Amino acid sequence: MMSENEGDTQTVNSNHRDSKLYRGRAPIASMDAMEDMEVNNGSNTVLAPDCQVLGRGTLQGLKYRHVGKSGLKVSNIALGSLKAFGSDDKDLNEEIITLAFENGINFFDISEPFTSKKAEAELGRIIKKKGWTRRQFTVATKIYWDKTEERALSRKEILESVKDSLANLQLEYIDLLVIHKYDPQCPIEEILRAVDFLINSGKILYWGTAKWSPVEIFECISLARSINCIGPICEYAEYHPFHREKVELYMAELYNKVGLGLITWSPVSLGLLLGNREEQIQLCTKLAIKSGKYKSGGDGVNGYQEGMNQASHVVKQLDMVAERLGCTLCQLLLAWSLRNNTSQILVLSANSQEQLANQLASLQTIHRLKNQVMDELDRILGNKPVRQPMVSTLQQRWTATGAILPQ
Repeated sequence: MMSENEGDTQTVNSNHRDSKLYRGRAPIASMDAMEDMEVNNGSNTVLAPDCQVLGRGTLQGLKYRHVGKSGLKVSNIALGSLKAFGSDDKDLNEEIITLAFENGINFFDISEPFTSKKAEAELGRIIKKKGWTRRQFTVATKIYWDKTEERALSRKEILESVKDSLANLQLEYIDLLVIHKYDPQCPIEEILRAVDFLINSGKILYWGTAKWSPVEIFECISLARSINCIGPICEYAEYHPFHREKVELYMAELYNKVGLGLITWSPVSLGLLLGNREEQIQLCTKLAIKSGKYKSGGDGVNGYQEGMNQASHVVKQLDMVAERLGCTLCQLLLAWSLRNNTSQILVLSANSQEQLANQLASLQTIHRLKNQVMDELDRILGNKPVRQPMVSTLQQRWTATGAILPQ
């Protein structure tokens, strides 16, 4: 006979399988190979065990990673507010946030500059209604100083922005405060001391940057160490197969040497690429054209058309790879971003439960992106950033004079 506990376990499993995420998707056979590969690469990421429960269950393939060198550990997928919980439909907002939370996503990001206050209030309302404990979730919000009337970053702007955000979120503190864009008119020391004050007073725990250049970030971290202030733990950056230079080339030393964390987003992950197959191909082609990597040497209409044809050919080849792997083009691009160990967290957003489930299904594609497939994708894209070789000034002088360098 089946025991009472066994019956309860089967009931819980049955309820979990009836969720919107489980229906229509096959379970992943094994993630062991993927984990072994990451261990060999020196990654400190850990697969979320099936028994770890944040809501009703944890998605297979979802991981929990430390943000930079900090102790803050969150899901490698964050739910952003751009489309997810900024609408006027409060019931829909609650459904999307609940779906994400109950499947292991514990990181919520306010990522829309013009409706951030509304999104903060909505997120705070839902969290309070659900009664989730403060240890169960992490909230990141941004200071969009360039969208204010004064258009200036200052200690006053930082303090007032945090005060407003805390009131909107109905929280005692903000986990991660992100300063969106660098203000050349505001001294970095003023930013550091304002943020340091907020951390020491318990109003925020960590802070990061968004759309800062590598030079600006390095200067900030160096100054923070010299004046004994707390520096940023992460940078928000656009990252996808058509936008790679900053993340893969110019920021590498900050990740590897300084230990800066990376949170990435893209037009794909923000829910702008969730139509049918043809719509996905068209939007991806426009994204490729915008990157500037597929322009011919010609000018005018003919040059643009040649570039469009080249980009369209590349995207169609990517679509063929996605079809071979059994996923959509959108899911392939998301899996490509998640597969990169440099990107610790990917921000997703969707305006329905079905769209969110469609994006989260990209987790099933990651284990199929073996090294051979990644190399194939690089050949198709033809845009992998390569650092120029270092040339000494002495060698340049010898070359200019036509002399032969001594061996």
